[in-house]
Amino acid sequence: MYQASIWPLGYEPDMLLWDWPSYPYKYKNVVEYLQVLSALSKTRSPLQLCAIGKLHMGHVRVYTISDVMARYNRLWGRYVIHPMGWDAFGLPAENAAIERGEIAELWTYNNIASMKAQMDDLCLSFDWNNEFATCDPEYYKWTQYLFLKMYEKGLVYQKMGSVNWDPVDKTVLADEQIDEEGCSWRSGAKVEKRHLKQWYIKTTAYTKSLVEGLSEVKSQLWKDIIDLQRNWLGQCNGVRLEFQVKAGDNTLPEILSVFTNHPECIYGASHVLLSQEHYYSDKQYHKVEESDINLPGYIRLNVSAVSPVTGQIIPMFVAEEWKHSEAVDSYLGIPEVNDCDLQIAKSLSLEYTKVLHDSDTLQNSGKLNGLTRPTAFEAVAKMFKDAGYGGNITSENARDWLISRQRYWGTPIPIIHCPKKGPVPVPFEDLPVVLPQLTTLTGKGQSPLSTVEEWLKVKCPGCDCGGFGRREVDTMDTFVDSSWYFLRYLDSKNEEEPFSAEKAKQLMPVDLYIGGKEHATMHLYYARFFSHFLHEIGKLPQREPFHNLLTQGLVKGLSYFVPRTNKFLRKEEIDWTTDPPTEKSTGERVDKKWHKMSKSKHNGVDPQDILQEFGCDATRLSILSNVAPKSDRNWDTNIFVGVLKWQSRVWRLVQGVEKHRTSDVAKEELEEDLSKQAYEVRNYFINEVSHHMNSTFLLSVAISRLQGLTNALMKFPSNALATDVQCERALADLIIMLAPFCPMYAMALWDNFRKATPHLCDGFQWDKSVWEQQWPEVDGDYKMFIKVKVNGAEKFRIPLSLSPTDIGQLERKEAISLAQASPELGQFLGKDTISSIEFYVETPIRAEVNFITASKKKKKLKQNRGDN
Repeated sequence: MYQASIWPLGYEPDMLLWDWPSYPYKYKNVVEYLQVLSALSKTRSPLQLCAIGKLHMGHVRVYTISDVMARYNRLWGRYVIHPMGWDAFGLPAENAAIERGEIAELWTYNNIASMKAQMDDLCLSFDWNNEFATCDPEYYKWTQYLFLKMYEKGLVYQKMGSVNWDPVDKTVLADEQIDEEGCSWRSGAKVEKRHLKQWYIKTTAYTKSLVEGLSEVKSQLWKDIIDLQRNWLGQCNGVRLEFQVKAGDNTLPEILSVFTNHPECIYGASHVLLSQEHYYSDKQYHKVEESDINLPGYIRLNVSAVSPVTGQIIPMFVAEEWKHSEAVDSYLGIPEVNDCDLQIAKSLSLEYTKVLHDSDTLQNSGKLNGLTRPTAFEAVAKMFKDAGYGGNITSENARDWLISRQRYWGTPIPIIHCPKKGPVPVPFEDLPVVLPQLTTLTGKGQSPLSTVEEWLKVKCPGCDCGGFGRREVDTMDTFVDSSWYFLRYLDSKNEEEPFSAEKAKQLMPVDLYIGGKEHATMHLYYARFFSHFLHEIGKLPQREPFHNLLTQGLVKGLSYFVPRTNKFLRKEEIDWTTDPPTEKSTGERVDKKWHKMSKSKHNGVDPQDILQEFGCDATRLSILSNVAPKSDRNWDTNIFVGVLKWQSRVWRLVQGVEKHRTSDVAKEELEEDLSKQAYEVRNYFINEVSHHMNSTFLLSVAISRLQGLTNALMKFPSNALATDVQCERALADLIIMLAPFCPMYAMALWDNFRKATPHLCDGFQWDKSVWEQQWPEVDGDYKMFIKVKVNGAEKFRIPLSLSPTDIGQLERKEAISLAQASPELGQFLGKDTISSIEFYVETPIRAEVNFITASKKKKKLKQNRGDN
């Protein structure tokens, strides 16, 4: 089974307003839903709303890439899942609704309607039967279900956490909402740090599993992303241990999570250090004895950490200078194995136990006595894990996932706070916990849900006496919704569970994950975490959710700015008559540079304008041509010149066939080897295009090969395509291979071509559309060759006597020997020496030998070091 998936869900796009993808289950139909929203709206009826959401060129690029791959695989006869959904919750929609005095739900669905219309203009072949939005209760019911499953497993907890606080808007801000000066993007106020009780998912419990899982994916396509993920996750050489906290004889409700690289030496711990960001660094926990006031760089606290496993009571200090990873805010000091810890213990006059009998064996450590350090490391981790106090092997970089958001437009957290029993999970049968409809949002102060008294008060499911509790007023981070959507697409109508484990077994993993490189850490990390968790509880057959990976670069626009002030200008603000151009109002010089398209830089392009001027097919070809998907694309409409000329040449080829088959002009006698030439040309280019569609996903190279096939066919005599079977095959296959890239144009080409009868080749279904044809394959008797490359660039080819089905028999040693025996190799190597040799073979596509030279390797090493 083939699945094509896009990451993330595309926020916001076409259907008419009365044809929304879904609507909350409590309404009978969309009309009733519209009437309710209309009555709630203070400004205007939803039927009168103009659609505001728009695609940008980044959307055009990623969706065109995914559509090409989906259409390509359908032509192979594969079952393709190519869905679309809407990542519809979150701050952008809520803030937009606040600014316009609108209802967040209404704003969101109208944006969806607008953007979906634009998707139709791009001829995107999404499966709209499985469409959903994350703000649909039918969807977030299952997000809440998965949250509760994690809660059951002890992976969800609540603790005091440090947050970004806007003192003007009186709200919590995400890191992305703070500028480089530390000010709120919205109010401009200097952001403060505050401590609030927050919900977390214990992703650190899966750090080791997530690192190991990177060895299960395709290293060639995941290469850069594997490095990014490894750096993000860090080296799993430590453990998080959870301690109780005591003030005198009283145990405080908070659990203290402490990181250490040496859990095996826990009996030798002398202190716990906290960063100044930690909750317990607050002044109320500072000790006030005179002798403690002037400790050098450390503040003694009036609370202690207590090990629930060993019973140790360990003093706690706030470090004024934090020398550890930002991901950890607490650290266990063990003087015997760390010189820095030893110096701290001496300066603070702290006692500790020596636990090493020799460099590798433990003493004075209870049940650990006599164990080697590696064995004791695992034993301590297991002791804490079995007791329910952490014990997960992780890295110093890894931190748990803070999912609380003090905003309205998000998935409600399914927890009820009981005055007797504390946090109580909502029973599964009571899901979904549906957002109440709010007509007024300010974006300031407390969580908006805390003002809805009739929604807040609810019977506590954990009390036999039928007492009342209050619902959790925070909502979830939108990443929670978008981290498992690819599984819901498999089974979007399932009312009994998020997805069928049987369907997941048949259809997972996703064959192709497409998304921007910015998703390579956060989005991809969270999706992998969900998958690893679901695998562990038996819902997924494998840990890793994605097989192949295609990360596309940015689409950049040319921006103009004043160098002195870095002020970005609109084109109409520039005097173009001067050299160089200047700002009209000041006369200052204007520079230009390619930047990611954005409103602030005035360099965006409206895809609708492009589509209206050039059409769907030329736009799709232009966004994909010349630049590899993973590279950034500097958008310039000059690309259309070459694309339109190419389209014109293909059209002329088809018209030539029509002309010769409908006229009485006598057939010219064809050269004897013409058919053989067409055979070679056809097989070569099918081989090339198929390779890049199957293996490298370099769609720009596939397009260049299709242009090469077009140019080759243009060189044949004018009547050859109409009278020679191999020429006809080559032209028919060109049109079929064009179809995924430019679907409407290919349909028109095929319609004209199939009507130009009589046809010579019986390998096509001439009475059917281009979409009912088969992707062309290399002929079984076509003789293959070795591509010889130097530093990745093809230099020459060595013909072989092997057919496509036999190419896999080619041995590395034989291929390299043939390449080295060729006199052509020496011409391209010159005086340079060979550093390494790469060999690649893929049935039934190709064989390659790539010689990496010493100078190339040296240059790459310098670049990696940052040398000039």
